[in-house]
Amino acid sequence: MFLDISDDQDALLTTVSSVLARARHRLVLGGSKASFDLELDADLEKSGVLDAASYPEYSASTAALIVHEVCRSASITEVAASAVIRPMICPDAPRPLAVLTGDPAQAVRFLPVARSVLVLSHAGASWFAISADDVEPVDAYFAYPIGRLRDPERCLARARPVAAPELARRLTQLAVAAEITGVLQGGLDSVAAHVTDRRQFGRPLGTFQTVQHRLAACSSRIAAAKWLAFKAGGANATHADVATALASAQTIVDPVVYDLHQFLGAMGLTLEHPLYRWTYRAKLLKSEFGGASRSNRELAELTWGEPAQA
Repeated sequence: MFLDISDDQDALLTTVSSVLARARHRLVLGGSKASFDLELDADLEKSGVLDAASYPEYSASTAALIVHEVCRSASITEVAASAVIRPMICPDAPRPLAVLTGDPAQAVRFLPVARSVLVLSHAGASWFAISADDVEPVDAYFAYPIGRLRDPERCLARARPVAAPELARRLTQLAVAAEITGVLQGGLDSVAAHVTDRRQFGRPLGTFQTVQHRLAACSSRIAAAKWLAFKAGGANATHADVATALASAQTIVDPVVYDLHQFLGAMGLTLEHPLYRWTYRAKLLKSEFGGASRSNRELAELTWGEPAQA
């Protein structure tokens, strides 16, 4: 697969950039650990970019690029599930869409703002619509709005099965990989701007060779993970491609986040600076599907088969 952006894809990403530019002018920081930009969410839905994956000329690879670009923003909205999963798995599900994997009673990203929930389990995949009465918000330090189902059994009782549960799981893994690369790139963009403006010993911090080398290493890691996600969304991509993209994205979270906070210093630990909106999201995303170690194990099993019994 050639990793080239077509003219149609470029036009779509230009539309995304225009929507995000309006969101930047509205952004207000400080005072809240979790945030959700309702206006940006509505603008993305009205623009039609969230449905790109349902068109043959775009596919899931384009959706992955859209997710990457939107997640670079400090404004938080539900884009990954809506752009990558929903068009191909549950197009009738009202959005925003939350995704539940594992224990139905666990805390879930975007649940307080969601209108439907996709459930992935060993039994398959299904979705159900929810209302505010179904959700108990959870106070958390991960920048996302997070909540729990008040009565999981009642909600699951009205769930509708989806036709392709294995594809649903793969697309969810792809969505997480693309989301990770986007939030890490957004954090890197913010830190690069800081070291350009911040002066130390009479010169911009970003002119020091050690800083340049470490940020260049971060950029290389993020770019590699981004293009692995783009490849994993292609028409001929395999489950192993998706597992590779997710494992790679989760593996780079810790070293990249460490460097980003190092170069922003104490400022990066406050709610007044937007860095937490990227790094806190990355810290939660790296644990999805069991984290990098489980994703790498899944890749090994897909590549070489089940481990031999002793």
